[in-house]
Amino acid sequence: MAASEPNPALFAEYAPHDRRPPLGSSEGLEIRAAEPGDLPQIARLTAQRQGGSVEIHLAEHEKALRDAREIGKSLILVAARHGRIVGYAKAGWFEPPAGAPPNAAPAGWYLFGVIVDPDFRRRGVGSLLTRARLSWIAEWSPRAYYFASALNRASIDLHDRLGFVEVTRDFHFPQARFTGGVGILFEADLTRRG
Repeated sequence: MAASEPNPALFAEYAPHDRRPPLGSSEGLEIRAAEPGDLPQIARLTAQRQGGSVEIHLAEHEKALRDAREIGKSLILVAARHGRIVGYAKAGWFEPPAGAPPNAAPAGWYLFGVIVDPDFRRRGVGSLLTRARLSWIAEWSPRAYYFASALNRASIDLHDRLGFVEVTRDFHFPQARFTGGVGILFEADLTRRG
């Protein structure tokens, strides 16, 4: 694999013309808030995509769900089909920490990634999860942010269709690392959504 190519485990293969029949409620798909019983399946999806141990990912997701419920400034949604978690996505509030550099990403509500089981990609699951998160954020704010590796064209195209526009490639977000070294910060005006 050339150094400039994304890791296929991290990104969906870019195939904009590969459209499969979309999943929806008629096929048993449900988009809902994550529950504690969903976390082992979420951890397996994370390990499948990012590597690492299921146990470590499970502990991270348990903490994230507790924070979402107790603090209320974050959200974890799942796409469930007949009891199987086929995808999940997060959103939450970000505030630059004290001492952040001048190019720190702005305070606001952010989409923090979507992971869809490879068997269910290109069936509209990522789009449904993203639309649901944007609806949730719209209750709090007129805008939403998201960032991605410049190499992740599948994600960039998905978010472009949902109204996100590029803000900058020169920004700092704590612990964010981008395949290929270049990240892009995007913003969407939620008052323009139909």
